[in-house]
Amino acid sequence: MLQVLSKPYTNRASRACQGLMNIRHGEVMSYQTLTKIFKKEIPYDRAKHLGYLLGFFDACYISLIHEFMQEQNISKEEIIDIFQLLPEQGETYQFRRALHHGTF
Repeated sequence: MLQVLSKPYTNRASRACQGLMNIRHGEVMSYQTLTKIFKKEIPYDRAKHLGYLLGFFDACYISLIHEFMQEQNISKEEIIDIFQLLPEQGETYQFRRALHHGTF
């Protein structure tokens, strides 16, 4: 915890996304784990990861996702590849809309 507080502006968007995607969960998934899922270093496991990813796409607004991508060196294609594995439901509406309108 002290390490996080001593570097308050490091990975700001990544830490914000981590907090937002974990709101509904008792266990915390780190942004490092999320990055590994997007980069396919960890295989997507629907049972373990679905809730966190739905939280990510629901709670993180588009400009924050762009900052997260920049901080973690994640491409648009890597984000979309994982997004397409998710069910089409309410949590994905805003991101799906951004894809449709070209704002992502």
